Amino acid sequence: MALVVGMAPACSNAGSSSRATSSAPPDVGVAPESSVATTSVANTIVATTSVADVTGVPGLGVTDPFCAAWAAYAGTLQALGVAGSFGALSSGQLAVLELRAAPRLVEAASAIEAAWPAELAAERDLVLDRRVGPYARRAQRAVDALVDAGATPADIAGLSSSWQQALSTRTQADAVIDLPAVDAALQPRLDAAASAFDAAFTPFASDPSLVVDSLKSPLTDAYLAAHCPDVASSGVGDAL
Repeated sequence: MALVVGMAPACSNAGSSSRATSSAPPDVGVAPESSVATTSVANTIVATTSVADVTGVPGLGVTDPFCAAWAAYAGTLQALGVAGSFGALSSGQLAVLELRAAPRLVEAASAIEAAWPAELAAERDLVLDRRVGPYARRAQRAVDALVDAGATPADIAGLSSSWQQALSTRTQADAVIDLPAVDAALQPRLDAAASAFDAAFTPFASDPSLVVDSLKSPLTDAYLAAHCPDVASSGVGDAL
């Protein structure tokens, strides 16, 4: 079941001229045993979730590098999408979360490209540029914001490592992924980078450049289902 998410940001960003609501791509899903329901109360849509208590993003530890990278990529999109829609976060808080995820997301996208299967050559450019690409490019801009705020290569590596660890222990019941505190010296740099990023870019769940749900890549989805069953169990590719 594909999860369709939208978010009403708590504040406006000076760098964003519109707030289009995006629907989730085929890589942002929920496991088949999970469900999302909405009810209307005084003209306000209230989202509730009912999920199985599963620990860890499926597929992170598999030996196939393509499958493992896709698990980190899809798991990150799921965590950000759920937090943006159901986590009751301000746009600034979501920006902090997104910047913490960005280094790992950039790495995962790069690893997907490096391990691209030869049998999927016909869809390689399509998927890398138009399905994975919008998320990878946004994540790289987030990493650039961190560097501009003074984050060191060691800081970037530490954020990537802590995000991967959080994915390995995440439960579907958590609206906001549980992350450890960052180093005291990094915190002001992270806050400054998030503030700049929040001012310059539309929030994650409302970014129209991330609307890729109409993209058709049946060969890739069939390959993920056949070769990466743990990834497919997260709902990846269900929309196709």
